[in-house]
Amino acid sequence: MKKIIKKPLIFSGVFLYLDNDKLSIDNFHKHLPSGSYTNNGDSKVQIFDIEYEESYLKMNFGEGIVGPRNPNVYNFDTKEEEPNPRTKNQVEPRQTFAVVDFRTSFVWISNSKKRVALIDLFKDYFKTSSIVVKEIYDEGQFIEMLKSLDNIKISAVPNLFSDSGILSKTLSEEINGYEASVATLSLSYNNRLTNNYLIGKVKSIFEQKNSLKSIVIAGKDENNLGMLFNTEGFSRKIDIEAIVDEDEMFSPEDVYRKLIYKIKKENA
Repeated sequence: MKKIIKKPLIFSGVFLYLDNDKLSIDNFHKHLPSGSYTNNGDSKVQIFDIEYEESYLKMNFGEGIVGPRNPNVYNFDTKEEEPNPRTKNQVEPRQTFAVVDFRTSFVWISNSKKRVALIDLFKDYFKTSSIVVKEIYDEGQFIEMLKSLDNIKISAVPNLFSDSGILSKTLSEEINGYEASVATLSLSYNNRLTNNYLIGKVKSIFEQKNSLKSIVIAGKDENNLGMLFNTEGFSRKIDIEAIVDEDEMFSPEDVYRKLIYKIKKENA
């Protein structure tokens, strides 16, 4: 029996609004029907395959560039170099998955760096509309929803660790002795349930945020869904393990099935 191979995917989510209103599935059906869409640039191509299911828009898209292209590749089996079979006018799009939940106007995407590509596609088909990403969670909501901690990372100029009250003066002076311009304090909790003491520590970090260069706090809510706070805002995340083929390409059907199942649990 052939062994089933799975790999992890992490989806982060944000709210998306169209003309200050939640996204409408009827409006999207009208302007962006199911099918394939291609956006070609001078040296880059974006390919989108979209399909509607219940109250969801499923999006599988890839982006690739013509170059740089090494004329040779290394054959792992023969341990020799051989001519690159990819021609100069061919690209290898990398997989990205996204799901739009029209009930909540929430967009989940497997690579947050590709969010702009989605927004640009929507703008092409909603030309007269304003499309806005909204991070609606504040520090108070994050603290209220945080039920377990995974890790905390704080970066600052070394001497500010003592000024902010996060570390003692002695420890800060020890760190400052390395003469680094920025120091990062990393604390691991391994899914530890929060208590009043830990929540108090998180609150104290937020109170000192103006003295800190960056803050990253990872944890989970009461539904065991991932939460991530950083100085650029709040986002949620969903982790799944999906089937990949012999070329390590994900099965879109398996990705969507597992992601939508977890989204439904999130909305329950």
